Amino acid sequence: MALSRNSSKKSEWKYHVFLSFRGEDTRFGFTDHLYAALLQKGIKTFRDNDELTRGEVISEELLCAIEESLCAIIIISQNYASSTWCLDELQKIVESKNSLGREAFPVFYRVDPSDVRHQKGSFAEVFEKHEENLVENKGRVQKWRKALQDVAGLSGWDSRNRYESDLIEEIVTEVWRKLEPKLPVFNDGLVAIDTKVDEMYSHLRPGSEDVCFIGIWGMGGIGKTTLANVILKKIRSQFDVSCFLANVREASKEGDQGLVLLQNKLLSHMKLKSMIIETSDQGRDSIRNCLHNKKVLLVLDDVSDKKQLENLAGNQKWFGPGSRIIVTTRDKHLLTSHRVLFELYEMKTLNTDESFQLFSDKAFEGHQLNEDYLELSRKVVEYSGGLPLALEVLGRFLSGRSIHEWKDALIKISKTQHDDIMSKLKISYDMLEEEYKTIFLDIACFFKGWYKDKVTKILGHCGFHSTIGVNVLIEKSLITCKDGILWMHDTVEEMGKTIAFQESPNDPGKRSRLWSQEDINEVLRTNTGSEKVQGVVLKQQTESFEEQWHPGAFSMMCNLKLLIMLCDLHLLRSLKCLPSSLKVLIWTEYPFKALPHGAQLHELVHLQMSNSRLVKLWNGNQFFGKLKVIDLSYSNYLIHTPNISGVPNLEELFLDGCVSLIEVHESIGQHKKLAVLSLIGCIKLKTLPRKLEMSSLKRLFLCGCLNIRKLPDFGENMECLSVLNLMNCSNLLCLPNTLSNLKSLKHFNLSGCSKVCVLPVNINENEALEDLDLSKTSIREVNASLFHLKNLKRLSFRGCSGPVSNSSEKPAPKYLVLPASVSGLSSLVTFDLSYCNLYGELIPEDLGNLSSLETLILSGNKDLVLPAASIANLSKLCFLELEGCRSFVDGSVLRHLVDFPVEAGLFLDLWEFWKLFESHDSELLCQVRDPSYPIIYLEIPPKFGNEIFFPVGSHLSKIESSASILVDIPKECSTGEWWGIVVFIAFEPSTLPSFKIELSWNFEASHPEAGRSLYLSSYAEAHYNSCLVTMIVNDSYIYIQLHHRRYHNIIESKDFSKHRNPEFSEISRLRFDVRGKQQKIKKCAYNVLSKEDFRPEALLKYHNRSVDEPNFENSSGLNNSDAEFGGEDANASNESYSSDSSVDAPELKRSLSSPL
Repeated sequence: MALSRNSSKKSEWKYHVFLSFRGEDTRFGFTDHLYAALLQKGIKTFRDNDELTRGEVISEELLCAIEESLCAIIIISQNYASSTWCLDELQKIVESKNSLGREAFPVFYRVDPSDVRHQKGSFAEVFEKHEENLVENKGRVQKWRKALQDVAGLSGWDSRNRYESDLIEEIVTEVWRKLEPKLPVFNDGLVAIDTKVDEMYSHLRPGSEDVCFIGIWGMGGIGKTTLANVILKKIRSQFDVSCFLANVREASKEGDQGLVLLQNKLLSHMKLKSMIIETSDQGRDSIRNCLHNKKVLLVLDDVSDKKQLENLAGNQKWFGPGSRIIVTTRDKHLLTSHRVLFELYEMKTLNTDESFQLFSDKAFEGHQLNEDYLELSRKVVEYSGGLPLALEVLGRFLSGRSIHEWKDALIKISKTQHDDIMSKLKISYDMLEEEYKTIFLDIACFFKGWYKDKVTKILGHCGFHSTIGVNVLIEKSLITCKDGILWMHDTVEEMGKTIAFQESPNDPGKRSRLWSQEDINEVLRTNTGSEKVQGVVLKQQTESFEEQWHPGAFSMMCNLKLLIMLCDLHLLRSLKCLPSSLKVLIWTEYPFKALPHGAQLHELVHLQMSNSRLVKLWNGNQFFGKLKVIDLSYSNYLIHTPNISGVPNLEELFLDGCVSLIEVHESIGQHKKLAVLSLIGCIKLKTLPRKLEMSSLKRLFLCGCLNIRKLPDFGENMECLSVLNLMNCSNLLCLPNTLSNLKSLKHFNLSGCSKVCVLPVNINENEALEDLDLSKTSIREVNASLFHLKNLKRLSFRGCSGPVSNSSEKPAPKYLVLPASVSGLSSLVTFDLSYCNLYGELIPEDLGNLSSLETLILSGNKDLVLPAASIANLSKLCFLELEGCRSFVDGSVLRHLVDFPVEAGLFLDLWEFWKLFESHDSELLCQVRDPSYPIIYLEIPPKFGNEIFFPVGSHLSKIESSASILVDIPKECSTGEWWGIVVFIAFEPSTLPSFKIELSWNFEASHPEAGRSLYLSSYAEAHYNSCLVTMIVNDSYIYIQLHHRRYHNIIESKDFSKHRNPEFSEISRLRFDVRGKQQKIKKCAYNVLSKEDFRPEALLKYHNRSVDEPNFENSSGLNNSDAEFGGEDANASNESYSSDSSVDAPELKRSLSSPL
């Protein structure tokens, strides 16, 4: 296809998306949620009940709306085809697709895509009725059939077994991805861009199928990046892959790691999620292998080195026919010296009229130009030299200023060299207030690419009004903020660093800011610092290094406010002092055992020494009157916390991961301003302050403090604490009654505190509680007072069935005992009672009174009788999990499950599902099991363990044996009547304590892009030498049934949404690749399972079969597999296989396990 301009005109369409749906099925549910999500994304969407004017003829309006929409989303639900209205819509959508090139996206909402495409099942019945009702107009019905068949063959989404929120997010993302290239490119504010696009267009060589490299070169700030970006937006819809790699020069400063990051970003546009590049050499090969047959549009922005080109776009052979590679650079020689011939485009400055227009847009912001400013504006434009960056910065700077300020600025501009852009940009810097100048230089020299919040906090601690200062710089176009990260144009950054450098070109010790490793080391080795130095920042280095700094290296820097060392630095001599002027000290990997002796850091506000070698921070009681933040996280040698009596203004103390810490100083427990105290993962910590009287404390984290046995008492003044996290304090014995003093406590996590067996009797006094996690504790009998917490939203008792502390005076029950009533939890949204050994009718009868409950988890309570009536009353319930609950044989429960909404999450483990066959109507049973969710459950001894499903791409270690199994689908199954594959793998006994099996598979289909690869990893005990794997495949999903009594999982292959889904009839062969680690594979076999295996009579037949140990030697029914073995013991494996080639499967009791 010849390259052409984007010709989308807004006048041709009125809507982005037309929604076609069956109102009675989805109007107030799925369709409404999708409509809202599309609007939130900015996608203008037509929905008939909102967009039509009263009194108009709906059918005519609908036809116009379809034609005036860029694409259509067709939500095909159970009753969609029963509406002739919907079918007429569908026919018109297909016509628009074929005649106008509109996009169409089907969503198969709780229906089987194969049934839709082939008009089977309920769709067959509906069309029979249409043919009966339209005997004289069968042609109309045939058009409907054809339209439905065409749409069902398109790439779309199957809603089954998916959370609707995830599905809607994916639909909106994909629709926007397809729409965006077709939308008009608005170039508002981009002066003369259309002229430059036209000039550039001839260099793109439209119509040529050659791979073309185009170079845009020119000085910084002239608009190269802007032009390349506009070109990309205009023509990217004509390419298979389009990618804009911004700031190549900046990213490449990180060396090979930076190049790898860019390579991964490029490959991510191929959506190869499992591909992970680790070296640039590997990246080059991957780019060439993945893109050599793709039509690619690639922009490499701001290239500065030949190595960058060699690793991202080596030559024409890397890309498919018709590809275009656009490179922007300041260095023309870089383009002419590369191994490929570039089409060169020199980016020229704006002419006088264009310059005046751009400057006026920025200086007067659309307002009419005042005559008083006309001549001044012309002079500014003249001095700007036609540079867009200078015009924009100067225009924004002068906007809103008086005539006198304009004249002052012009005097300074007139003194600069005509071609010196940085001098012109410096005018806007010179006119800033002194504090904003300082903030600008700090960002230019130190903080480009840092998070805005982090920078404003650091600069605020340095004494600046950083929030307003950063915003002023953004308003003046000196810096930008995107995704929360501060950025600036390279030329502006260069200007800032030049300003700092020019303070003392030959003596770095007399500059205000030091940022290069060479300058910092020179100054600190020779002790040539001075009172001029205000900031020293050494950023992360790729490797650790040694330096021999002077012991008094900082002694002369009496005005140093900011010292940041983000590197693994080993100093051969200790430091004797740090400047008393320091306000922010951040030194990761700090190499010494303590701060320098006698350090008088009276101005210090922020102290961060994570991953340090500190043993103690300071001796005795030191005074730090302004210190607000101390972060010593992961200081593995720290034994004691400091005495903070002399730190009256401390607000945050982080000691996470200090694995040698044994004691928290008493002064911490009495601190009056500390708001955050975090001791996560301090595994040796034993001693806490006896009492906490911290009136300002808001968050306390003690997660993973394994040696804490007792908590401090909480004082009456601790009314601010809202978060208390004690997760996995496995030796904690009890909670203090003074917990009730925490009147603001909202989030309380006690999970994993396995020795805690009771809650305080006055827990109801913590009235603010919203989130209470008691999972995996030894709590058995729950105080009724807990169930009077009216604000509680989330409550978990998951796994409260473990060993009880020996300190109990009386034997505790082996199950959770709930009070007679739980209805007091009026705000409860999530209730988790899983694996609590609940049985019989232990669930309180008034469970149904929890009017706010949305999620109820009861899994793992195998003998629990479900309170059917109560569940039926939970009007907001949308997620019910019942895995491992085997005793719900009450018919009323079954009937409620039939009515349970499919869009909600219902997970069942039907271990004794057969009892329902015997005791209830089998037709009712079939209603529970939605036939659109075909899952096979193979009952096998639990010793075979669980299989865990992972994406392909994980790195495999040494392989000792392997096998490939080719499964040819029988011809009689080619019509899509097969539902699954059973694979049997036998292993040689192993003497190792455990071993690992990996199984990957893919299928061959007539559609070249249908195949996908995934791999399954299985763990089992060493003396067990076999396992079974069951896989179910349908049009758009892959199901894995995990063979364990209490555990199953469903894995969905999201990659299928990218291409048309393969039909059953198209799949002709499956290939299984099996790899055994630390043990040898002995035998492999498979069986194809058909739909006949799932008829009620077949199920009942299997139900009557006995199941003992599987006998793999003397059973029938499995086909032999075509297998090829390899690995270290390939010959032995082949012998073993060929000597017993008729490997058979056991007689299996089969049941169904469905997520409904």
